[in-house]
Amino acid sequence: MLSLFIIDYYNRNSTGLTTYVDQLTNYISEDLNIRLHFIFVNADQQKNIYKEQGEYGINYYVPHDIALPEHTTKDENLAIYLSKEIDPNRATILHFNWINHAPFAQFLKAKMICKTILTKHCIPWRDNITNNYPLFKHINGLLLSKEEIKYVDRSLLHEWVAYNAVDHVICVTKFAAFTLQKLFQYPENQMSIVHNGLKVEKLELKDPKILRKKYGFSLDDEIILYAGVVNQRKGVFELVKALDKILEEKPNVRLIIAGNGNHSEILKYANQRWANLTITGSLEKSVLFDFYQMADLGIVPSYIEQCSYTTIEMMHHSLPLLVADVDGLKELVPDEYSLRTPLVLNDNDAHIDVNKLSQNILSVLNNKNKANSRARKAKKYAEQHLEVSNMGQQTVKIYNRLMEEQEAQKTLNGNSNYPLVSVILPCYNGEKYLRECINSILCQSYTNLEIIIVNDGSTDSSSTILESYKDTRIILLNNKRNIGIVDSLNYGIKYAKGKYVARIDTDDVMQQNRLYKQVKYFEESNNDELALVGSHHRVINSKGQLMGLKQYPSSHEEIQQAMLFQNPFSHPSVLIRADIAKKIKYSKKYPHAEDYHLWFKILKKYKAANIPEYLTHYRIHDENTSNKNGREQRESAASLISSELDKLKIDHSVEELKIHIAISQNLGNKIFNNPMRIQLLDEWIEKVLRSQQKQLGFSVLTVNTMKDHIKRNYCNIN
Repeated sequence: MLSLFIIDYYNRNSTGLTTYVDQLTNYISEDLNIRLHFIFVNADQQKNIYKEQGEYGINYYVPHDIALPEHTTKDENLAIYLSKEIDPNRATILHFNWINHAPFAQFLKAKMICKTILTKHCIPWRDNITNNYPLFKHINGLLLSKEEIKYVDRSLLHEWVAYNAVDHVICVTKFAAFTLQKLFQYPENQMSIVHNGLKVEKLELKDPKILRKKYGFSLDDEIILYAGVVNQRKGVFELVKALDKILEEKPNVRLIIAGNGNHSEILKYANQRWANLTITGSLEKSVLFDFYQMADLGIVPSYIEQCSYTTIEMMHHSLPLLVADVDGLKELVPDEYSLRTPLVLNDNDAHIDVNKLSQNILSVLNNKNKANSRARKAKKYAEQHLEVSNMGQQTVKIYNRLMEEQEAQKTLNGNSNYPLVSVILPCYNGEKYLRECINSILCQSYTNLEIIIVNDGSTDSSSTILESYKDTRIILLNNKRNIGIVDSLNYGIKYAKGKYVARIDTDDVMQQNRLYKQVKYFEESNNDELALVGSHHRVINSKGQLMGLKQYPSSHEEIQQAMLFQNPFSHPSVLIRADIAKKIKYSKKYPHAEDYHLWFKILKKYKAANIPEYLTHYRIHDENTSNKNGREQRESAASLISSELDKLKIDHSVEELKIHIAISQNLGNKIFNNPMRIQLLDEWIEKVLRSQQKQLGFSVLTVNTMKDHIKRNYCNIN
C-alpha cells in the first residue's frame, strides 16, 4: 500500500489549485491501494506541529509556512518529525502543489526514503509580463528561439530550485512541459503532462429566468461573466474598457466580475458605466454555478494562463466561451469550441486588443445559436478529455512508476556487480559542518561505498565527532600533524579500494542521488576514455540557506573550451576513475588551485563531463579557502591559465592577460562596462576560442555557444 501525503495550505481561498486538490483527493480516496494523508502548513493558530485523524487518514498541522529562508531550522525539525512519523517500510510519496513549497522536498529526502512530486499549476517567470516586462521579453525570447539553451538563465535560478528539488513534475499543459525542457533543461523522463479534470456530474438544470430574478438581473440583460482573480494579468481591465464600446451597440449588456482582487482599479476604466457593471467578490461554488447557467457568455481574457478550472467549469456548464489566444488556453479549448482574442506583445508592454475583444463579444451576443452550438460541443469535449478520472488515472500511474523506480534503485544498490565508490573526505578543524556532511554521504541512495576520512591533525572537536561514528563503511586515517590538503587527498586516494573516487569537503553536502547518478553515468557510457564526471552545485550559506546556483559546461568539448577561462568543475562534486586518480595525482605547484591543475593534467589524456544537475551543496562561509586564501588562490589560477595559454601557443599581451584574468575571476561586469571594453572582450574570447578550434577541431556552433556562455555567465553581460 502506498502512503500519499498531499501538502497544502491550511486556510486556503478558493482557486483553481484548490479545485485541483479537491478533485484529485476525491478520486484517490476511492483507491484501496493508497492511504491518503494531508500536511497542512501555515496553520498559525497552533504553536506546535500536531496531528489528528482526518476524513481519509492522518492530517498533520504545521504552524509555519515551509521552504522560506527564515524557516530553515523549522523545516529541518519538521523533516525530522515526519521521518519519525512515516513508516520507512512503506512506499511513500509526498505530493506538492505549490511551487514555493517544493524546495522543502530536499529536507525530507535528507531524513527519509521517499519520492516527491510537484504539480506545476503555473509558470512563475511569466508573471513578469506585468511585473517586469523587459525580463519577460528576454526570457520569452529565449523560449521562442530556435537555438538550444544549455544553461539556465540567472533570472530563473530560484524557480529552477523548486523543480530540481522533486523527483517528478506534472505539467498541466504541453506548453508548460515545453518551457520546462527548453529553459530549465529538465529531464523528459522526470516529467509528465496531465490535463486538469472535473468530475462529470448530472447538473441540476435551473431556469435562467428564475435565476435572473433571484439575483436581481433583468430578463432583457445580456450577461457577460468573468470569474477569477481581479488583476492586470487576468485581462480584466481591458474587459472593462471593452464594455464601453459594447454598450454603444448593446445598452442592455451587464458585465459580472466575480472574484477577489483590485476592485478599485476596475472603476477607473468603467467610464461611469457603473449601472452595467456588477462586482460580486468571491462567490460560493453553488452561486457561481448558478451564474454559469444564467449568463450568455463566459470570458477568460488572461495574458497568461495554464489549465484554468474556471474555463473547464464553464465548458462543463455549456456556457459559450471567449478566451485569450495564449499558451495553456490554446490547448484547453480547441479552436472550434470558442472565439479567441489576441494578446499584443509590444516593445514596452503587453495588453489584450480591446477593439478585437469588443468585436468578439458582440459577435457571440449577436450569434447566440452559433455560440450555443459551440458550447454544447465544448461540453462533450470537456466530459471526454477534461474529466477527473482521466486526470486521476494518469496521476496514479505516475505514483506507481515512481515506486517502481525506487525499487529498481534498491536493486541496483544491492547488486554486488555495481562498483565500490571510495568517498575521500579530508578534514581539518571541520567540526561545525562535519556531521551534516558525513550524514549526507551515509544517506546516499547508492550504498556500495566506503568513506575514507583523512583527519589532518585537527585541533578542534572533529576527532571526537569522527570517532562517534560506528558505521563500518567509514575508514578513518589520522595524520599526526597537519600536512595540508594536497598530501591528505593523495593519502586518501592511495587507500581507496573502489573503482571510482568521489570528492567532498567537510562543509559541503551531497544530494541523496549524487553517487547513484554519477556511477550510472559512468557505467552506461561504457567509454574507457571517460575519466571524470562532475555536476552543477547549489551555493548555500553558513545556515544552509540557498544563495544561488553554479552551472558548469556539460560536454567534453565545452569543458575543454571553458577550462582556459574558469575552472570547469565543482571540486567537491566530482567522481574520478580511481586508477587515474592514483596515477595522476594532486600537486602543490599551484597552491589552493590544486584541483584546477589536476583537471588540466587529466584532460590532456582523457575525457570528462558534467551532469547538468545540482548534485552537491557548496557552502560559502568565512573559513572557505576562497575567503581565507583568496588572493593566493587567484594568483595560482592566473599563473596556471597563463601557462596553459603558452602551451597552446596563444600569444597574449599584458592587456589581453588582464582581460583574461578579469573573466576568470568574475570581474567582468566591473571591467567590461562600456562598448569599447566589451569589444576588446569579444575580440579576446574570439581569439582564444578560434585558436582552440583549429587545434582541437571544435565546431563553429560550439565556439559561438561557448562565447555567449562566457559573456553571460562569467562576465554578466547579456
